[in-house]
Amino acid sequence: MHDHDHDHDYDYDHDYDHDHDYDYDHDHDYDTTTATSASAARTDRLRRVLKDHGYRFCPKCGGAFESRRLKEFEPERLVCSQCAFVFYLNPKVAAGAVVEYEGGIVLLRREIDPRAGFWVHPGGFVDRGETLEAAAKRETREEVGMDVEITHLLGAYSFEDSEVVVVTYAARALSGVPAVGDESLEVAAFAPHEIPWDDLAFPSTRLALKEFLRMKDAAAALLGEKPVGGPPLQPSEPADSIDSRMALLYQARTTAHAAKDVRAASFAYPPLIGFLREARRYKEALAIAEEGLALTHDPLIARLADEVAHEFAQAEQERC
Repeated sequence: MHDHDHDHDYDYDHDYDHDHDYDYDHDHDYDTTTATSASAARTDRLRRVLKDHGYRFCPKCGGAFESRRLKEFEPERLVCSQCAFVFYLNPKVAAGAVVEYEGGIVLLRREIDPRAGFWVHPGGFVDRGETLEAAAKRETREEVGMDVEITHLLGAYSFEDSEVVVVTYAARALSGVPAVGDESLEVAAFAPHEIPWDDLAFPSTRLALKEFLRMKDAAAALLGEKPVGGPPLQPSEPADSIDSRMALLYQARTTAHAAKDVRAASFAYPPLIGFLREARRYKEALAIAEEGLALTHDPLIARLADEVAHEFAQAEQERC
């Protein structure tokens, strides 16, 4: 993560409460004393974020700032006492990625504060002139050494006691292997049931991982598979037949398309296209890919459509 503005303390997610209801963690005993302390700490941070912003002088003329309410329904603004320049305290935007790698989710253990020693998905501040998606991919490359493809948005997370808005995407690994970067102590790919929930750095990390696993479970349910958050499959369990899985994938695709459910479609279409390609049913695969692309605008489906079109053209040439 970029370290812009080291003079600010971005420990905005410091004391998330373990009484939150999350599906992929063990239950925790609710401690009212701890909850009260956390609430007091959060109130103190909110006061600091809103009042103790750290800015004292105008960047244009050097005059002292003073707080003024310029409009009735807006918060107080920092206004230069000499040139009347208004300095807006806008939030910073960070982008991150939850990356799948060999059946696991790539997390890094932070080397720097805030929350040094705790686990988080790759992410960092967005540079001016940079898209959210580009920032998420760049940060992933810098922090864990992997090139990824953004598949879909997981969520945008903001908190009243924080200066940062975190936008997190799901991503698929394209190249590279998880490796320690210059801001991490350790990098690992965790199976869903092995995620270190008690040692996650921020609430936004927790929320993004929950959403990622929820969507994976929804996709598994459509395909008649076990939830990803459950125990690993035993080797002795028989695999579904190709015909059965093909039927499930078609059903999932039909359901997602009828409901115009972009997220479900992003999970349903790629494996169906893959099955059709393996069966060399290129014309059908191309039609399905174009249908899915029209619904989702998913970059993965777009790439698959291009690949299928090329394979279809080659197959047609071989027939001639």
